Amino acid sequence: MNWPEGWEWLDEPRERWDVPDSLRGPAPSAPLNLAVAMLSCEFLGHELCVLVGRFVTENAQLYLRPPGKGLTFREQSLISNVLTRHTRRTFEAWERFRLSEEREGPAHEVRRLLQENRELLASELNEAILAFSRLPGSVL
Repeated sequence: MNWPEGWEWLDEPRERWDVPDSLRGPAPSAPLNLAVAMLSCEFLGHELCVLVGRFVTENAQLYLRPPGKGLTFREQSLISNVLTRHTRRTFEAWERFRLSEEREGPAHEVRRLLQENRELLASELNEAILAFSRLPGSVL
């Protein structure tokens, strides 16, 4: 499509994701609902709890602005795209981690799978935290 100069970015591919029902409540935000689900897990562990807290913090800081200091449409679109991408990836890693505990089989195999998926979840949380922190956001 032909856009006015400076609006070509609208042709860039956008992240698409149908948010699962499990992330539609109780909060009005999929990232916050994901954090609630992860923090409700009995076997999450302290290190992942810290990362979930940082995930929530970086997400929330994107919305802190003084009166009259808004974002451009392009900045809002960028934030939405990055939030969607990293919330989806973190959710997928969370689901693998959560389901690995329910897996049947020898205990050593279940522990190995749980540890692999714990590391994957930690990696995805760290990537999300870094991506969120690089977005145009909080002016605090």
